[in-house]
Amino acid sequence: MQFLLILLLLFIVIGLLLPQSYNVTKSININANTHIVKPLITDFSQWHKWSPWKKLDPSVELSLGEPSTGVGAHQSWQSKWGAGEMTTTALSANKMVLNILFAQEHIIAAKVIFTQNAKTVTVTFQITGQATLPLVSGYVAVLSEHILSNAVSLGLNNLKTVAQLSDAQTIMENHGSQNRTSKN
Repeated sequence: MQFLLILLLLFIVIGLLLPQSYNVTKSININANTHIVKPLITDFSQWHKWSPWKKLDPSVELSLGEPSTGVGAHQSWQSKWGAGEMTTTALSANKMVLNILFAQEHIIAAKVIFTQNAKTVTVTFQITGQATLPLVSGYVAVLSEHILSNAVSLGLNNLKTVAQLSDAQTIMENHGSQNRTSKN
């Protein structure tokens, strides 16, 4: 019994010493133009094409708000793991800023940065959050950082595939229309 009490006390002390905040930054280079990539991210109605969450948690039920794009765009979800909502708070030519709320108390700030290079666009997701559960926030922060890091990497890889296929299809369609001859 005394051993279990010591383990519990040790668990609590370690949890209190762990950082309660977390940061995830992931980038990917996509062989497509920004005008192909950006709408896949800035329009919540396009997220189903690349977002990993439905595969990671099949119980997720998404609800899109109106509008689905631009400042004020809103998306919410419900799953066996809880509920949440995401709102676009700022949008510019090269950046999107999001506020994410989990379980009505866990606030996450996210930025998506678009950097156009010669033939590629670099997409960078930056996520910062802070766990707020008494006594276990440190553990929640470590777990959240791990889960979000893996999910963002998966999402960026999915985004790259979808964007590059869309860009290739656009190029093929444009090339095909230029090669067509009209009969008079």
